[in-house]
Amino acid sequence: MIVVRTEIHESLPRVTANRVKLQQVMLNLVMNAIDAMASITRDRILKITSKLDDNKQVCMTVEDSGTGIDSKNTDQIFQSFFTTKAHGMGMGLSICRSIVEAHNGRLWASPGNPYGTTFHVLLPTSV
Repeated sequence: MIVVRTEIHESLPRVTANRVKLQQVMLNLVMNAIDAMASITRDRILKITSKLDDNKQVCMTVEDSGTGIDSKNTDQIFQSFFTTKAHGMGMGLSICRSIVEAHNGRLWASPGNPYGTTFHVLLPTSV
């Protein structure tokens, strides 16, 4: 079982974006988070948040309590054909980053607290 926690702020300013492509990004990040928690025995927690950052940009995060990303792979996870999954193709995160950057945004990962990984999507507002 996975516990899903959300902190979604509905009064955020709009972003100019292709809704379907951003849905693809978020779905990929959520599915990766679920995969990362498949082998753990502690609580499986998936946290999804959205907020306005200090620079008035929309920041969305997907955080898991999984195994985390080995620090030696942190710089490579967004490269095409790099994967840490047994059956992965290594395209998902590369495509996600391309989509976010095409929207003048930024996508990066950081270690979770205390476990797992947090993926951050930062998008400029249209106002």
